[in-house]
Amino acid sequence: MMRRTSRVLNQHPVSHARARPSLFYSLGVSYAAKTSPPFEHTPSTAGLAGRPSRAGRWVDGMLRLRAGRGDLRSGGEGGWGDEAEMARAVRKWGAGEDFFAVLQAGAYTHLAVSDGVGGWAPQYDPSLYSQSLMYHYHAYVASSPSAAPWAALEAAYAAVERDGDVEAGSATAVGVSLDDTGKGRAVNLGDSGFSILRKDALVYSTSAQTHYFNCPYQLAKIPEAMAKANPNTDRPAHGERLEFDLEPGDIVILYTDGLADNLPQAHLGPLASAVTRLLTSEANAHLAPAERAAERARVLADVLVGYARAGMARTGTEDGGTGWKTPFELEARRHGVGFKGGKIDDITVVTAVVSERM
Repeated sequence: MMRRTSRVLNQHPVSHARARPSLFYSLGVSYAAKTSPPFEHTPSTAGLAGRPSRAGRWVDGMLRLRAGRGDLRSGGEGGWGDEAEMARAVRKWGAGEDFFAVLQAGAYTHLAVSDGVGGWAPQYDPSLYSQSLMYHYHAYVASSPSAAPWAALEAAYAAVERDGDVEAGSATAVGVSLDDTGKGRAVNLGDSGFSILRKDALVYSTSAQTHYFNCPYQLAKIPEAMAKANPNTDRPAHGERLEFDLEPGDIVILYTDGLADNLPQAHLGPLASAVTRLLTSEANAHLAPAERAAERARVLADVLVGYARAGMARTGTEDGGTGWKTPFELEARRHGVGFKGGKIDDITVVTAVVSERM
């Protein structure tokens, strides 16, 4: 089945009397493995990290990018305090079975996240599939920056099928491309997703694609011996395709289901507003516009990871049972499943803040 491409957030007609200013994107990255504090204290499997292959070196490069793990502290400069210490903590605990890809190449910015399906453990390392999928996705858009995300996902899926580093596994995926005119394209398969904020208000979010409760669409590589008993018919073409238009000040947020299952979408706007108020306060008046956009992307990604991890710790009995419920608890109830509270999981968030190039 080939899905049609849907348009969201169409802009009003723009006068062509003068050229529209070029746009650029400030990026933020934050991730935390489910096996990291405060839930467990077991560093996640390395996957491809540390291997002397091209993919291994690429994974190492992504893990060296400036990133948080949802551990902002009011007493530390920038919320991190000792940034070298933060980098060591991020690298130690890793992204678990999630992974991501970011690329800025000329007029194009590419973002993607993937959630490896944990059910393959312990026989197979679930992180290998998501890391390999993101490596091949990145390689495709690096060689063809104008490529559509759905084309990149098709190419990445086919490459993982040929990749000897991955014996078996499966993963969800979302990929987004943004250009310097504000045109965006996206593909989403499974229960990872992306949202768009405008003036710190939620204006668009993807919907999860699932076969049944807690079973998302997923791309898979299944060993021949398991294929008959475990057929998988999901393909990149089954992903939802979208096109949209962005404006200066908009925020694009990509995330795995560690966020979607534990933080209501209605909380995104208020959290973004809190970050905006912080960065426009007198204490941050010294920031230039580009610096403020960079901090907005960085801090928001970390705030979302931190709040979603707090959601994972919820029991469903807060405020005598009348407190807000996690999306996972509400979805479980809808399917007649008696689950309460948060779902402990890996989480990855990538943000892009839109600015005009002066």
